[in-house]
Amino acid sequence: MSTIRMAPAALLAIALAALAQGQQIPFQLLLTQGKNAITIQNGATINFNAETGQTQTASLMATFNGSGQAVISAAPAVIGSTAFTATIAGAPLTLNPGESVTMALQFAPTSATQSSAFISLGFTQSVPGTGTNPPTVTTGAISASALGTAPQFVESYILQSDQNVVPLQPGGTVAFPPTLINTTAQAAFSVTNTGSGAGTIASISIAGGAFHLTNVPLLPATIPAGQSLQVLILYKPATLNSDTGQLTVTFGSGSPLTFNLQGSGSSSTFTYQVLTNPPVTVKPGGTISLPGTNIGQTSSVAIQVFNSGNASGAVNLINLSGGQGFQLSGVPPLPQTLAPNAGLTFTVTFAPAQPGVLTGTLIINSDVLNLSGAGLGPQLQFSYSAGGTTITLNSTNSSVFFSPVQITQSAQLNLDVKNTGTQAATISNIGVGQNNSPFSLTGLPSLPASLAPGADFQLAITFTPVVLGVSNGTLLLDNVTIGLVGSGTQPPPLPTYTISGLSGTAAPASQPSVSLTLASPYPVALAGTLTLSVVGNPSTDPSVQFATGGRTINFTIPANGTNAIFGSQGTQIGFQTGTVASTITLTPAFTTQAGNVDLTPSPPVALQSTIAAAAPTLVAIQLLNQAATGFTIQVTGFSTTRALKTWTVQFATAPGFTMPTSQFSIDVQSVSKVWFGSAASQNFGGQFTLSVPFTFQMSGSGAQNPLKSLASVSVTMSNDVGASNSVTATVQ
Repeated sequence: MSTIRMAPAALLAIALAALAQGQQIPFQLLLTQGKNAITIQNGATINFNAETGQTQTASLMATFNGSGQAVISAAPAVIGSTAFTATIAGAPLTLNPGESVTMALQFAPTSATQSSAFISLGFTQSVPGTGTNPPTVTTGAISASALGTAPQFVESYILQSDQNVVPLQPGGTVAFPPTLINTTAQAAFSVTNTGSGAGTIASISIAGGAFHLTNVPLLPATIPAGQSLQVLILYKPATLNSDTGQLTVTFGSGSPLTFNLQGSGSSSTFTYQVLTNPPVTVKPGGTISLPGTNIGQTSSVAIQVFNSGNASGAVNLINLSGGQGFQLSGVPPLPQTLAPNAGLTFTVTFAPAQPGVLTGTLIINSDVLNLSGAGLGPQLQFSYSAGGTTITLNSTNSSVFFSPVQITQSAQLNLDVKNTGTQAATISNIGVGQNNSPFSLTGLPSLPASLAPGADFQLAITFTPVVLGVSNGTLLLDNVTIGLVGSGTQPPPLPTYTISGLSGTAAPASQPSVSLTLASPYPVALAGTLTLSVVGNPSTDPSVQFATGGRTINFTIPANGTNAIFGSQGTQIGFQTGTVASTITLTPAFTTQAGNVDLTPSPPVALQSTIAAAAPTLVAIQLLNQAATGFTIQVTGFSTTRALKTWTVQFATAPGFTMPTSQFSIDVQSVSKVWFGSAASQNFGGQFTLSVPFTFQMSGSGAQNPLKSLASVSVTMSNDVGASNSVTATVQ
């Protein structure tokens, strides 16, 4: 059965309806209901609205406006519903014009059905006679119709899940079905006015953290008969526990009604177990520890996803994120719906590729489980300090970097080799991977070296640059390669040097020696080249060259030494000056021996020597083709001007012989021009060989072999500068 609750209307409406047979009476009628007052006609209808068990009152004041007197001799009569009463005070009453009587009206319904009654208050009017007119007496009644209504409220709710209307008794319960946590269920709560009059709802409130109201209209609100007010009750559970609350409805008057609210959360709750003996439960955010595993081997654990909740749930995702060495297998096709108390199983495999503790993340739906496993084996970690900062080498930074170092200087960095693994490491070979490298190692341990977990040792790496710019190398520790990078900067300047052993003028066809000396020692070994250059006019002598051949010769200067060493020639090198007037220049060039870094000053200091133009020099004389009547004189020599003018021959006779003319001069300019102008002469510089045949004839008695009369022959030659030395040959 529905609960009936009556409530008064907030404001009574006054309906005036004149009776069809309304009686005209000598009274003015004023009806007062609450704060409202209105003049009505006799026989009008007065409307009442009150809740069952409550009362509503009104007063009807009748003011006599007739003539004479009006007498009310009896109490009002009420015909109809007993819910109405009418009373006056002090009957019988006599009213003079202008005087009033007030009738108290009351409506006290006992049910919500409509009630009606007829209220009548009789009177007698007496008017005295005047003159010939006799007195008159008339009777009448003050009357009104009463119409009473009462509201009646019935409460019910409709669950969104089933749309069935459920009636509610006071203190009853709105019961929500199990609801997934963090989702919302709703119920439409209705208050329906099934009475005959309007009622007022003053407020609707709710208590209980999981319950909320929505769609609440502006209150207080008047609900006409036959209409409803509806609000939504929202239930949003946060846990699997039961939730309770209370809904309170307050009417315009009377006691409020309360209703209980009840619901419970439901969810698929996944728990995770590592199926060891015994199984280990891991909460989201917890860690699954896999057994320590040797590098190159594997270990695995079985993981069960179990639905310990009270609702089915879907496993949509099983995945690994981050970390290395972890793998999944046996994962069923997803999504998988697990009923309460159902589960699924898969395997996590640990295959470490390096020693140490490795971590990963296992993601199941939105839950995160940490993975941890120890790889068993050695692990070498390399680090070095530079500029006050310790730098650890890794896959993205696998080289040792030196700050720039001046050539001739060295820098050293200490490389720390530490075993951060879980087992001892053995190192059999340590070295620099390149020959003649600017990088070198000191402080090597005895090999093979065993390095316990957590132990370390240091290697001293020295960088001695020999070239400008970047130098690269590699440090090898068994199969580990570490890059070595350094940069060489400009070496210190070369000290001044001196080329000595030759004056400003040199003799032709000579072989002087020179030496090269630094003013101070240089810290690294030097290599150099001494270049001989010749300038002459009109040509030069190709025989001008070093004793070793050619016009260049290499030399070295040992580290911290000062004297140039010209190979097997030692600290001095000879050269030929040639036989042509010319200027000879000796120019050195210097580099570092190891890196070929140029140290030659600009401009370099050179040594110049001059072969001056001079008179011819005769080197040898020969008498060729000697016969009874003559011979040929052949003279060898050189002329630094590459020119000859005169050939002079002086014959000396044997004792007892005379020659009419013993000296002969021959102009040889034309012959000289032919020789020195020929291509063949270019390879001989200023050298020449001149042959002149002579024929002799004896006169007088007892003529003999002419040659017997000659003792010797002397020759001189001249050029534009002067005459040569004399060379003499004995006549055989």
